[in-house]
Amino acid sequence: MGEKKTQEKNKILCLVQAMAAAYAVTCLVFLTYGIVLTYTNVSEGTIPIVALVTTAVSAGIAGFDFARCIHQKGIVVGLGTGLLYAVLLYVITALGSNDFSIHSSFWRMMAVSLAAGAAGGILGVNCK
Repeated sequence: MGEKKTQEKNKILCLVQAMAAAYAVTCLVFLTYGIVLTYTNVSEGTIPIVALVTTAVSAGIAGFDFARCIHQKGIVVGLGTGLLYAVLLYVITALGSNDFSIHSSFWRMMAVSLAAGAAGGILGVNCK
């Protein structure tokens, strides 16, 4: 019975580490992009595409890391991780903007996160 609890704790730790890596990448990209926007002539019209690409890469990293850690069910683990990443990102964004309404951009972000998380999970479980 103790071994099962240890395995569950390891899975939770793996998930937390995967999310931390994904959000570290997200923060780094957004901070760097903010600096680029501030000090260059890059248009603010590029913000949605940068946010979407960053979401895809970060959700993929989360799916990859978690699936590689637990060594099973890559696509399912990746989908779940992508979903968790997107929901957390939505909550963080909504808290920051005081706008909890769901727009079409939310569904786009959700679809990209699920697809990237699934792809990352497939790659992670098959990575040696």
